[in-house]
Amino acid sequence: MPPCRASTRPRRGQAMVESLIVLLFLVAAFLFLYDFAFGAVARLLLENGAASAARADAVGLNGFQREKSLRVGMIPVSGRRLVPGDGRAVAPGAGELALVRTYLQARDWAEADGILDYEGWRGLSHDVRRSGGTCRVRAAFETPTTLPRRLGALFGLGTAGPTRTLAAEWAVEDHASLYLAR
Repeated sequence: MPPCRASTRPRRGQAMVESLIVLLFLVAAFLFLYDFAFGAVARLLLENGAASAARADAVGLNGFQREKSLRVGMIPVSGRRLVPGDGRAVAPGAGELALVRTYLQARDWAEADGILDYEGWRGLSHDVRRSGGTCRVRAAFETPTTLPRRLGALFGLGTAGPTRTLAAEWAVEDHASLYLAR
């Protein structure tokens, strides 16, 4: 009889445990990558929105116009659209772009909020500072804390609040002070 050799194949239960560990690692890696990409895109859009608000202030537009330009810049990361709801139809060819154009032409907040609104706009804010011929806009955007950040907080790698705040700042030359009294 030939001598018995030890089998090099893993047992069925051992292979399942190893597969589960690899699967958990891949899911965690995907979630961390998704969170990083969302944060990078949100920060980039926030900088663009702050630049838009700074340009609006630099040519003399009021706070209402600045806020609308900042909000429109943040639409891709602002979550679910709240208005228009089920009762308002949007032309199939025009879609959201037509709503944005109409939103930017609104005369007050009551009209603007009736045209377009997103759930992420509640956590969007900005402030303007003018000094030395420059207009500086600092914008902040609160996003919900995602699963990878909560898991990181369990291991002491961050804080686990319900939201995290992204901030951006942009400065442009203040042209409006040359021809408008502020």
